[in-house]
Amino acid sequence: MGNVDLRMTKRGVVLYVEDYDDLDDLFVQVTNKFSQLNGFFSEDDKISIMLKDKDKYSKDITEIVSFVEKMGFKVGEILVGEMNQKVKQNTISVKEKLSLVEDENNMHQLNPTKVIKKTVRSGQAIVHDGDVMLIGNLNDGGEIISSGNVVIIGEARGVVRAGSRGDEGSIIYATLMTPELVEIAKHVIHLSEPIENAIAYIRGGKVLIEKYDKVRFGQTQNE
Repeated sequence: MGNVDLRMTKRGVVLYVEDYDDLDDLFVQVTNKFSQLNGFFSEDDKISIMLKDKDKYSKDITEIVSFVEKMGFKVGEILVGEMNQKVKQNTISVKEKLSLVEDENNMHQLNPTKVIKKTVRSGQAIVHDGDVMLIGNLNDGGEIISSGNVVIIGEARGVVRAGSRGDEGSIIYATLMTPELVEIAKHVIHLSEPIENAIAYIRGGKVLIEKYDKVRFGQTQNE
């Protein structure tokens, strides 16, 4: 098996990403895989993307989803696990599953701000190559992965990742911030107590979480 494979499984069509050197290399492999099966898929078919190592490639997830959707396919799930090496079996071992949440009014907007008006529950995720606004709660076990800013008009209790491409200018706002984990451009912080109207941002190479009226963008921690 190569580094990228496309399989029909009991879950439906799965794009399996085992390893790659860089995104350009990955996108060439993905394009070739779909080209080999030209005519087998219909536009707007829903597929799953499986990563062998989510932590290693978490910074690329938004771009991978965006690339696949620009090819005309709908990504329904992000899976973490391994695919059986035996071609005939087409079985997969799933360690983690995140069902992607879509807003009915924004299903075909790939790069503008994605606005979701619902609660994101455990096992669900919002993945977007751009800014994300969630009007609702992010429950424990839910996740947001954004290449830009994240605004949550509600309580943030799950995992929130902003600036996934490495943009340290990205911020996270929540009406009530009580997340399992906050990550901005690979900088991580765990919150010890809830903060209302909070903004998470990077200052002095570290993620700070402060009330909105205490934030001092562009200053060092000593200023």
